[in-house]
Amino acid sequence: MKKSSGLRTEIMLTLTLLLGAALLLGGVMMIRLMEKSLLEERLRNLDGLVNLATRSAGNFAPAQVQDNRFPVAEFLADLCSAHPSCQGWQLYDKDLALLESIKHGNGEWATSSRLQQVRLTGESIRIISFPNLLMLYNDIETRVHFIAPVKVNNTNNGLVEFHFALDDIRLQLQQSIKFLLVFVVLYGVVLILIGDYLLRRNVIRPAQLLLAATENIVKGQLDVRLTVSGPREIAELAAAYNQMTSALQWSQEQTNHHIQALCETNKQLQQTRDELIRSEKLASIGQLAAGLAHELGNPLAAVIGYLEILKQSLRDDPQQDILKRTLAETSRIDFLVRELLDFSRSDCNDPPIDVNVSDEMRHCLELIKNQGHVKTMALQLVSPDSVPFVRIGQQKLRQVFINLLLNAVQACPDCGEIEIVTTVLTDKIQIAISDNGHGIKRESLAMIFDPFFTTKPLGQGTGLGLTISLRIIEEAGGNINVDSTTGVGTTFTVTLPIVASV
Repeated sequence: MKKSSGLRTEIMLTLTLLLGAALLLGGVMMIRLMEKSLLEERLRNLDGLVNLATRSAGNFAPAQVQDNRFPVAEFLADLCSAHPSCQGWQLYDKDLALLESIKHGNGEWATSSRLQQVRLTGESIRIISFPNLLMLYNDIETRVHFIAPVKVNNTNNGLVEFHFALDDIRLQLQQSIKFLLVFVVLYGVVLILIGDYLLRRNVIRPAQLLLAATENIVKGQLDVRLTVSGPREIAELAAAYNQMTSALQWSQEQTNHHIQALCETNKQLQQTRDELIRSEKLASIGQLAAGLAHELGNPLAAVIGYLEILKQSLRDDPQQDILKRTLAETSRIDFLVRELLDFSRSDCNDPPIDVNVSDEMRHCLELIKNQGHVKTMALQLVSPDSVPFVRIGQQKLRQVFINLLLNAVQACPDCGEIEIVTTVLTDKIQIAISDNGHGIKRESLAMIFDPFFTTKPLGQGTGLGLTISLRIIEEAGGNINVDSTTGVGTTFTVTLPIVASV
C-alpha cells in the first residue's frame, strides 16, 4: 500500500504554492504598474521636448542656409545632444526632401508613407517599441519614434523626426524584477516558516496528541486526557475527546461492575444450588436413616439384651469368646444406628448458647490428648487472650471440634504435628485446624462433605462425621472450608459469626 504524505506536508505544499503564486502575481502587477508609470512619465517629457523642438524650429525656415548650415539643424543638434536618450533626428522640407540628419545606432526610420501621413494630416505620430515582461531580457530594440510637422503660421513648412532610446527604463525594470524575485523568495520563506510554526503549534501537535490518545484507547487506557487549549475548533475537539473517554471509562466501569455482580450472583447461585442439592440429599438420606434406625433400633436392642443375658449365663463356657465378639459387633451396629439417628434429627437438648471457642477447643484437646498415638504428637493451640463469643450448641461445637481433631490425628503419622489457630476478624471468628498428614486428593475435596463419603480404610469411618459437622456449623450461620495438599497436609477452617465481645 502506497504511503500517503502527512497533513503537515500537504498543507505546507499547498500553502507554498498559493503563497508563491500570490507573491509572483502581486510582483508582476507591481512591475506592470511601474513599467506603465515610467513609460508615461518618459513619453510626457518627450512629448514636451518634441513640441518645444517643433515650435522653436518654426522660427527658422527649414531650407534657410547660413555658412553652409541650416540654422534649424544646429538648434536640433543642440537640443538632441542635451538629452541623453536621443539617438538621432532627421529634418525634412515641405516636399519631404531630407535636409540634414544625425543618427546614432541602427534604428529604422520612418517610411515615406508615414511622412506623407504627417504632412497631409498635420498631426504628430508617436511609435513605441518596447517588449513585454517575458521578452524583457531579449535583444529587442527599445525606443520611441516621433514624427512631427514644423509649422510656420499654421502652415506645414517641413517635418522633423526623432528617435529616443528606452534602454534605461528596461534596465530599471530588469533590476526591479531581480529585486522582486529576491523579495518573493525571502518574504515567502519568512511567511512559510511562520506558517509552519503556527501550523505545528495549532494543528499538527494537537493532532499528534489526539492520535496518541486514540492509540491509548485501543490499548485500553481510558484515563488519558487532552489539554483543552489552542484554536476554538481544536479546543472543542479536545473537549469532545475528553468527554468521549470519560463516557467510555464510566461505561467500562459500569460494565465491570455488572460483570463482577454477575460473577458474584453466579457464584452465589452455584453455592445455593449446591446447598439445595446437598440439603435435598441430606433430607432424603435423613428420612431413610430415620426409618432404618427406628426399624433396626428395637430389634437390635433386644438382641443386645439377650446377648448380655447369655453372656452372664455362659461365663465359664469355651464359647464365651465367640459371644464377646458377637456382642462387640452388635454394639458396633448399635453405634451406627445411633449415628444415623443423630444425622436425621436435630438435638433439642442442646440449645444454642454463647460459648468461647478457645475454651471449648482446650476442653476437646484435653479429651483426646491421652488417647492412642496422640500422646506422641505435637498439639499446639494459638489463640488470643480474649476472644468474642459465638452462639451455638455447646455439645454440637465440641462434636465438631473432636471430629476434626480425630480426623487430623488419623491423617498424621506417629510424631505428627497438629496446630490450632484462632483468628478474630471484624464480625466473625475463624478456627483453623492444620495437620502435616498425607493430605486429601484434589478429586476428593469436592466430595468430603457428602454423606457416607470417606477416604479412610473400610470399616474405619461412616462418612457422616464431616457431613454432620458442616450441618451444625451452617445452622449456626457459619461454614467450613478445607485446603489440602497431597503429601503436605490439610487445613480445616471453621468460621462462625461473632455475637458478643468478652
